[in-house]
Order: sequence, then structure tokens, then C-alpha cells
Amino acid sequence: MAPKLPIFFSAATVFYVLDQWTKWWVRQNLAEGETISVLPDFLAITHATNKGAAFSFLNDFEYRLYVFYAFTAVALFVIVQSYRQLAPGERLQGFALGAILAGALGNFTDRLMAGQVTDMVKVYAGADPWRAWAREYLGGRTVYPIWNVADAAIVVGVAAFALVYLLEVRQRKAEAAAP
Repeated sequence: MAPKLPIFFSAATVFYVLDQWTKWWVRQNLAEGETISVLPDFLAITHATNKGAAFSFLNDFEYRLYVFYAFTAVALFVIVQSYRQLAPGERLQGFALGAILAGALGNFTDRLMAGQVTDMVKVYAGADPWRAWAREYLGGRTVYPIWNVADAAIVVGVAAFALVYLLEVRQRKAEAAAP
């Protein structure tokens, strides 16, 4: 078994199970819109739903589910093809693709079962010093989109994949510049 395979499946499994479990917990324990403060004025668990994509994109589009199903099918195809092209030792890329797969499947499962995605992680700047810091360094925004573990898995996966790519480009440039 190639070293990338257990890492790929482990990342996909852990992120998918964690995503589905957290969504289930939120649906069972919080009414929609209900919030539990984790770090006052900064982080909360809030039961929210989203019929669209990021930032409620396509939220009111009648055929949005078909668009999301098609997008998920294309994403799964790209993930599988990308995985097949990895060398056996490319563990970080295997992790990255597993995380992206889990995120895609996690939100797909929600859309398939309920027609919408359950979100729960709310980051916000509710009072100073957070509010002043957010205004100064983040362009004034003090409430950010609510997200879930699937969204985080996609972001982590894409960031890891991009990091490996940038390091490889840097290494190729260094090798080309060496005498």
C-alpha cells in the first residue's frame, strides 16, 4: 500500500465524521439561530443553515441543488484524478486531497439529505479589544460568515496543497539557479 493512501483515507474519514457529528450535535441541541458563547465577544457556536454556497451564493436560485450536485461531481472527479497522479511518497498532498474530499462530501451530504447546509462556527469581534483590532487589521468587518468543519477541511486542504506547490516551485527555481 502506497504511503499516500492511508493518509488520504484517514484525512477524508476523520474530517467527514467530525463534520457530520458536529452538524448532528448542533441540529440536536440548538434551535436555529441559537448561540453558545465559547470565547466571549470572539467565538460562538451558532445553529445556522445555508441553502446556497459561501456567502449564501445562489441561495434563492431555484435549481441551486442541481448546480451544487454537478459541481460536487466535477470536484470529486478532479480530486480522484489528482490523487492518482500523486507519487506514492507525496503524503501532504494525499492529506490535502483527503481533506478537500471530506469537505466536498460533508456539504454534499447535507444538501442531499436536507437541501441545505448546517453551519455553526461564528467568529466575530463583539467588543473591544477584538472590535478595534478587526477594524484596524481586517478592514472594519466585525462579523464573519458562519462556517462548518467541511468548510474548514476544504480551506485546510487547499492551503496544504498550495503550500506544497509553492515549495516545489521554490525548490525548482533554486535547483535551476545552482551551478
